[in-house]
Order: sequence, then structure tokens, then C-alpha cells
Amino acid sequence: MLTASNLHFQWPSQPSPTLVIESFQLAKGEKLFLYGPSGSGKSTLLGLLAGIHGLQQGSITMLGRQLNTLTAAKRDHFRADHIGTIFQNFNLLPYLNPLENVLLGCSFSTLRSRKAKATSGSCQAEAQRLLTELGLDASTWTRSVAELSIGQQQRVAAARALIGEPELIIADEPTSALDSDSREAFINLLFSQAKRYDATILFVSHDRSLAPLFDNSVSLLALNQAASSEPINNNKEAQ
Repeated sequence: MLTASNLHFQWPSQPSPTLVIESFQLAKGEKLFLYGPSGSGKSTLLGLLAGIHGLQQGSITMLGRQLNTLTAAKRDHFRADHIGTIFQNFNLLPYLNPLENVLLGCSFSTLRSRKAKATSGSCQAEAQRLLTELGLDASTWTRSVAELSIGQQQRVAAARALIGEPELIIADEPTSALDSDSREAFINLLFSQAKRYDATILFVSHDRSLAPLFDNSVSLLALNQAASSEPINNNKEAQ
């Protein structure tokens, strides 16, 4: 699914690199838990893997495409087609209702729109299916997103990331506002939907208690040679 090598990234305002990563891999269908404290570079790494930040050094290959050879516009198009993101603060648009927010996942990608139609007949029907299976009944679909609970907003964000079957789901601290029982329940719902089409999940959090739910886990502090000289294989948990 994804291979990154020799990644170096330094923010202009910083005296030293934020990330120095020799190697990082994700297998198709893998559910990987990436953990590290605030400020360890988790969001920077996700931005590089998603093609939001341009590479300063190294290479990232996803689904056979080298992201470092693409222009910013082509990276944006690639991300819209192949990556669904669940943000920490969900990033739901307040002037759209939950159903309309989910449909945004198809609005920017003809490929994902085509996949959604193939699954359910229309993008709207697929959005409704996802919202239902993620536990949101029809009475919530046309309400203001501001009226939804944190847990409900989180499920709308997950449906938006999943619609159109993007091959990679990136989840950036999406459970930080939930209690422990709600966190595990949400992750299990996410897994059940991803399993339908063998999606790969990269889940980022500072909460290591979630790690046993995943296939593999890795510490960014151990992976990042800017913070540690010890390279690590992410096929097993970093201690």
C-alpha cells in the first residue's frame, strides 16, 4: 500500500529537523496504530504521507505512485481519490447538514463517486447506508451538525472519510474527546466498515491503551531518528 524511505522534514522556523525517518511501510488492509506525545511530529508525518506537505528529502510511494514526483495539484487529486481522513476536530462544515457533509467525500473525486454509485446506486444512498451502519438514525441526517453530540459528529466524519471506498483511511486523534468505552466502540465500528473493502487504516493517537485493538503499533519517537538514533521495524510494537 505505502512505502516511505529517507524522509527528512524541517519546518523553516525550527533549528533542527522535525522528522528523520529511514523507513516506514503499510501493508494493504493493515490496521496500524501510531502513537507519540504532542509535538512528536505525528501530524507532520500524516501531512507528508497524505501529500499535503511537499517532500524535502526522500520518497513516498502509495499504490504504485511516487508522491514526490507529483505537483501539488496532482497530489491533491490523488489524495481526494485514494485517502479518507478523520480529523481530530472532525472539520465538519457547519453550514451543511450531516448528510451533506458525508457527500463531500464524493464531491471532489469522480472515482469515489463512481464507487459509491456502484455500491448503493447513488452517492446519497451510500451516504445514508454509512450513516445508518455507523449508528446515526435518519432523524439526525438533516439537522445542524452543531446540534449533534461529539460522538455523533465523529461518526459523520468517519462516514465522510469512508464514502467511495478510499484505499487508505487516516485517523488523526479522532477519539481524543471520548471516554474509553466510546473510543473502543468507535474503533470497532470503523474497523467493520473498512473490512468491507479491505481498506488500510493508519490511526494516530497519544493514548497507548488503544494499541491492542490494532494489527500492529509503532512509536513515532522510536521511528523518528530526529528524536532517537534507533530505527525500528513497524511490523511489531515499539516498546
